Formats: sequence, C-alpha cells, structure tokens
Amino acid sequence: MDRANQEEMERIARLAGLSLSEEEKEILFSDLARIVPYMERITELDTEGSEEPDPEEMSLREDESRDSGLSEAILKKAPKTVDGMFSVPRTVE
Repeated sequence: MDRANQEEMERIARLAGLSLSEEEKEILFSDLARIVPYMERITELDTEGSEEPDPEEMSLREDESRDSGLSEAILKKAPKTVDGMFSVPRTVE
C-alpha cells in the first residue's frame, strides 16, 4: 500500500472511530481495492431517458398501528409494573 493510500485509510478509520492493526488495514485496503471498481462502474451506466418516479404517483400503504403482543410478553417478565409500564425504585429525591 503506498503512503498516500495508507494515510487515507488511516483518516477514514479515524473518522469511523476504528482502531485497526496493520494486518486489519491491509485486509481493509485489499477489500476496498476490489469494491471501488464496481462502484465506479455505476457512473458508467446510461441513465439517459430515465426519469425519477413521482412520489405523488407511487402507491404507498397507509400506516397502521398494530399490537404485536410483544409489550405484554416483556412486561410479564418485569418484577413490578404499574398501568402497563415498568415500576422501578426511586433513585433521586
């Protein structure tokens, strides 16, 4: 890996909050070296004549609330509940 690429990889890892060993950096660089050419091919696609769909014309389902029963199952395992909520000891006076 050349120095410029190594510095770029370290910058990306730092921005992502990653702590990488030298071996992990080499693996990541190798993976990216294979992935990037595929991503670059996207820019070569012919999109002439393609139109973005009109959000107003797209059929979307209506939002609807459904009870999954999960909350009851979770609350059954709680040591103490009040009005469908967890009840915990007071910690601040």
